[in-house]
Amino acid sequence: MESKSIKRYLDHRSKNTKLAHWILLGFDIVTLVIFIPTFYVTGIFGEDLFINIFLIVIFFVFFIIPHIFLYIFQKSKWTEFNSDTKTIHLGERNKIIKSLNFNQIRHTSISEYTYTVKTKNGSRTITVFTVLGHLEAETLQLAESTNFPEIRSFGETITKILKTSIQNESGKLISYSELDLPIHKRILPKEISESEITFQPDSQITITRTNQESLLKSRYQPKIFVFVAITVSFALTLIIHFVIGSVFDLSIESWKFPPSYFQLVFLIVSLSIGFFPLAYVWWNYKKRKEIRITKDSIYWNDTCYVFQKWEEILLKENKLYIVNDLETKTHSLFFFCLPGDYPIVRNWILIEIGKQSGGNEDLGRF
Repeated sequence: MESKSIKRYLDHRSKNTKLAHWILLGFDIVTLVIFIPTFYVTGIFGEDLFINIFLIVIFFVFFIIPHIFLYIFQKSKWTEFNSDTKTIHLGERNKIIKSLNFNQIRHTSISEYTYTVKTKNGSRTITVFTVLGHLEAETLQLAESTNFPEIRSFGETITKILKTSIQNESGKLISYSELDLPIHKRILPKEISESEITFQPDSQITITRTNQESLLKSRYQPKIFVFVAITVSFALTLIIHFVIGSVFDLSIESWKFPPSYFQLVFLIVSLSIGFFPLAYVWWNYKKRKEIRITKDSIYWNDTCYVFQKWEEILLKENKLYIVNDLETKTHSLFFFCLPGDYPIVRNWILIEIGKQSGGNEDLGRF
């Protein structure tokens, strides 16, 4: 059991292996719940010693060996921080590979790397976010995750444990004592505060500002989304209705007028499921898309985030993350504006937070 003075971080592959163990265990339990009563009811157990041995071997092969293989081939790497001894241990499995003192870490930073894995349909790129510890002559990886908000939390926690500074995306060092500041009390870097807030015409974004609030409103409705949604919806409807429906004699080609109750129900179901992509795009076109900044809060449509309770607004790909040490709220910009305007939306929010919270543009995110 991990004590309060010891904090351990596993590499992302070890986390995935643990998840695989739990998934396998879930399948094992479900299978046993189904088959053991069946074996007892049918009287298979106890009829023959050979059958009993055979069933035990099958149980071992299909339920135990996968877990053993996962354990054998897993080379878990970990980093352990001991606040009592002020030491960091980097290890693999049960072996410590390297040890160092807290004061050897000059500062931390967040980085990322990618690698490609082969899949049945080709390949997939995995992005891994890391917390780096910068020493005088080298850099060590202290934690990693494939979840961007999670690595932000790791980075801040590790920085607080080490009582050092973390380097932000602008290259500025932020002391651990400033990491719990609310969003409206954080220093805004010049590349954001001095950035030009100009959106592309196709994003159809308007800005309205009063003494009480700043409003960013989007009417972004790209026609390409509708074209793709219609194409996918028709294809999906045809596949569901004719491929699946023909198996059970429910498709239109099997109808004898008037069609039966089940044939009509299946038609409605296939149209509902098939045209879900088009309905989803239409719903995103018609819904309100607004970001409001008041004196003390951010509003994403009707969802309110009080400045004092939140620490940062992060952007990764098409998602905005509103975060603090305990939770993360995610909002997609995919239907809000063009991809090139994603960073500008974030910059506008941070600048307006500074203006509305006290008229000082330096009061924003660091």
